[in-house]
Amino acid sequence: MTAADAANTHALRLNLGCGNKAKPGFIGVDRFHCSAAQVVATLTGRLPFADSSVDAIWADNVIEHIPDLPALMAELHRVCRDGARITLITPHFTSLSSWRDPTHVHHLSYFSLDHFLKPAVAHYMGGGFAMAEKRLSFGGGIGLLGRLVFAISPAWYEEKWCFVLRASTLRFDLTVVKTPEKSGGTTL
Repeated sequence: MTAADAANTHALRLNLGCGNKAKPGFIGVDRFHCSAAQVVATLTGRLPFADSSVDAIWADNVIEHIPDLPALMAELHRVCRDGARITLITPHFTSLSSWRDPTHVHHLSYFSLDHFLKPAVAHYMGGGFAMAEKRLSFGGGIGLLGRLVFAISPAWYEEKWCFVLRASTLRFDLTVVKTPEKSGGTTL
């Protein structure tokens, strides 16, 4: 399938960096020819999709591999329609998974994507996002204590406790905002 063929579908939803993990209802996009990839494209340049043509993006364990996150976010904003949902899943910086893979170039915190909600960064990032939801997951029995400390204060958890009570996975659900004022840090 080409990107042009994909654009002719009713609701364009992309599974970016899909590898061999297909997501039902989503078009697999990867830089390699792999079993779930229907469109071969790099995520470090211009995506082969028209402006405002995408309704949803799913990127599971992808953003930590991208050298220029502001450029990727600007490109996602370009291809998404107003109100599109972007789901980004990545290891938390305290997770051993964040450090075991030598291809990871970013180790992200619960607050890392808040940067892209700020109106002050729109000049190099290209658009607005609102945070619909963000979640931090913990594993194992000691994760209960981590969840408790995190529930008291996410900032306190990351400043004082994160390397004692390690987290596992971050999930960010962003909504694309394409209005003249670009809304900035609005929380839905």
